Amino acid sequence: MTEEERIAVIAKAVENSKSITPSQSVEEFISEIKTEQLVTEHGLLDVQEEDVADESQFLFTDVAEDVDEEDEDMGISDEMKGVYNDC
Repeated sequence: MTEEERIAVIAKAVENSKSITPSQSVEEFISEIKTEQLVTEHGLLDVQEEDVADESQFLFTDVAEDVDEEDEDMGISDEMKGVYNDC
């Protein structure tokens, strides 16, 4: 193969790689990996003043007890539905 032919093959491969879009689950997986790398390298962020203010509003009240995240429907992906339906 000549140099021009090799360059043409490489150019076509680059063009093809740009046209492929990853699925949502692949994008989420990549996001999780990048988040893990960031936390591993830099640690967790320091507590911000607004975070403390948000949480302190519930300090001496029972309002926070009325919000029960465990009762909310979180939804399940189609892939996981298949896992649970097969059982």
